[in-house]
Amino acid sequence: MSAEELNGILREYSKKPYVESTFVMSNFGIPIASTFTDKTDFESLAPLVSITYEGAHELAKGSGHNFKQLNVELSNGSRIVVKSLGKSYILAVQVHKYNDRVRDEIDFLGDRVSKFI
Repeated sequence: MSAEELNGILREYSKKPYVESTFVMSNFGIPIASTFTDKTDFESLAPLVSITYEGAHELAKGSGHNFKQLNVELSNGSRIVVKSLGKSYILAVQVHKYNDRVRDEIDFLGDRVSKFI
């Protein structure tokens, strides 16, 4: 899949009224695709998300549990949901609301994107 096709999938998903932004990066924080209009924002945010995700993964591993996803709740009630796409990539989605339906849609997006990268 080309970067443009991946960006198209993310843009399509981001049309949902509760989605603020979506992005995909490598586990090492290398930006792959996003809905950010400012590339500099994405390039500076990707390594931070990667480090945070990998740190949470190590905490869970140290306690003997598998790590599924990281939810960061913001002071305004929105969330940043960060989940693994296989062994090499990470998906992050910032949403204004979070419930079972949104969780399922993020899971579907993750499955869809992981098939192409």
